[in-house]
Amino acid sequence: MTSLLETFREILAQHDLLPEDILADGNLYRCPTRNKPYKRNGAYIAHQDRPATLWWCNWETGDQGTFHAEGERTLSPVELSAWHRRQQAMRKQRDEECARRHTEAAQQAHKRLQASFPCSGRHAYLSRKGIPALADMRQDRNGMLLIPVKDSSGTVQSLQYIAPDGTKRFLTGGKVQGGQFVIPGKVEKPLALCEGYATGASIHLACAWTVYVTFSAGNLPVVAAAVRKQFPDAQILICGDNDETGRDKGQEAAQAAQAHLVVPHFTTGSGKDFNDLHLTEGLQSVRRQLESALPDKPPSLVSLDMGEFLSMSIPERGYLLSPILPVQGIGILYAPRGIGKRFAALSVAVAVASGGAVFNWRAPMPKRTLYVDGEMPATAMQHRLAALVSGMSVPPHTLKNMALITPDLQPCPMPDLSTAQGQIMLEPFLKGVDMVVLDNIATLCRTGKENEAQSWQTMQAWLLELRRRGMAVLLIHHAGKSGDQRGTSAREDIMDTVISLRRPREYSMAEGARFEVHLTKARGIVGDDARPFEANLITEGNALHWRIRELEDVELAELKRLLAEGYSIRDCAEEMGKSKAAVQRLKKKLEGKS
Repeated sequence: MTSLLETFREILAQHDLLPEDILADGNLYRCPTRNKPYKRNGAYIAHQDRPATLWWCNWETGDQGTFHAEGERTLSPVELSAWHRRQQAMRKQRDEECARRHTEAAQQAHKRLQASFPCSGRHAYLSRKGIPALADMRQDRNGMLLIPVKDSSGTVQSLQYIAPDGTKRFLTGGKVQGGQFVIPGKVEKPLALCEGYATGASIHLACAWTVYVTFSAGNLPVVAAAVRKQFPDAQILICGDNDETGRDKGQEAAQAAQAHLVVPHFTTGSGKDFNDLHLTEGLQSVRRQLESALPDKPPSLVSLDMGEFLSMSIPERGYLLSPILPVQGIGILYAPRGIGKRFAALSVAVAVASGGAVFNWRAPMPKRTLYVDGEMPATAMQHRLAALVSGMSVPPHTLKNMALITPDLQPCPMPDLSTAQGQIMLEPFLKGVDMVVLDNIATLCRTGKENEAQSWQTMQAWLLELRRRGMAVLLIHHAGKSGDQRGTSAREDIMDTVISLRRPREYSMAEGARFEVHLTKARGIVGDDARPFEANLITEGNALHWRIRELEDVELAELKRLLAEGYSIRDCAEEMGKSKAAVQRLKKKLEGKS
């Protein structure tokens, strides 16, 4: 046997697959497993010729994977093309084999259910868990509980076995993904989703709800999405296990179903699921925690006819920072790395909190501000903020108007605000807040694809909810290579103001934070208020303050210097990146000021 085939055999053995001979001709072969050497519950596909590839699957455990002897980067274009064709062929064989095994398992599940009988009320597992057999659970002659795994249409696709000692396993080769076991409840009650049968039974006994058992945390989001599609108007509660996987997958399921997540909390006992809570603290505690997790009253929409709407007395929005950020406004400030956007963001937050000014913008009065930072070391943030507060002459009595959440001072990782769980973590700090600054999107919104509009939907819905509750939000973000804000342009759809910070043409690193400020989207901002300007952060002792110049004044100064050095109009235009006509107009203004 060649060394490559020996490598293949070692890999298969690591996954408990024991083929007699390895046939590396690209066809799919079934093989025995270590656990059941007389059955063929494993499969593999092997290619020995370059690019050498091995795929395996252990149907008993659901474990499958692929091994490549060479990396993609080491292949020639011809070999790479062959590798892609090989991948497609292997994928087709895998899918066909999966379909065959799933069909065989579904047929076997039907036979075993037909040969089974109603569960004994004295079954050891049920007695230990304090629950009865519900719905169409069955039992076989070996004392194993049989729980049908059904698809969303109610067709049996596999079985879960539960032994008297609580050991669980699935029918070999059966499809579990998307599978569910439904415990019917009262139709007017909410729907609940959970991982295991015992948990589902306790929830049903406590509340008489319809419960969907999904068999695993990983399957929760899949079933949750299907249930929401089937019942678009239903009230759904995701009843997760209180461990890391249960909370993470429970939150993912809650997002998929636009539902609420609840996990059990223990006061006198201990455990991780609602059956543990049932056994240690009683069904009353289960009912109380589940019912308290439901919204008090389903929300309803309000409609006004045009006459009613026009006759309403709606107060003017006013400004938190005039003229760029209105009350309940949503804005985004973006810039390339290293340009000084955090200094700009902190200055805006300090101005709003203190009722002061920054750049050409002024806050009419002090407002409560929350600054959420996703990456700065606490010591660096402290030094920057102290210098800005000193330079902006912030009144001492307004210092309590601004609160900060910064990573170094947290007992846990910073929340992912693109998830409902992350938003829930921030909720206790939003009471009484007028403006929230989120610095920055890349570190605080980590779920989904940055360039995908759909990934922004959860975040967008939350921002609009904050607006509805009376809060303004300023997002801080990076610019992409094009100079626009990085990622999906869908972010800008709900913005009142989009602020772009750009490097001046003539700039050196020794100048520190110096940039041009451009409003690329500004609802209701016109005239001089919308004109771009240049900002430069000046250090004086331990204080920092901004020096502002109109962009036109900067251009006039540059033109004056170039003309004094003997540059022609054509040369000035080339040097300044402008047309000759634009330079001529600037020259006339320069002459008018002389």
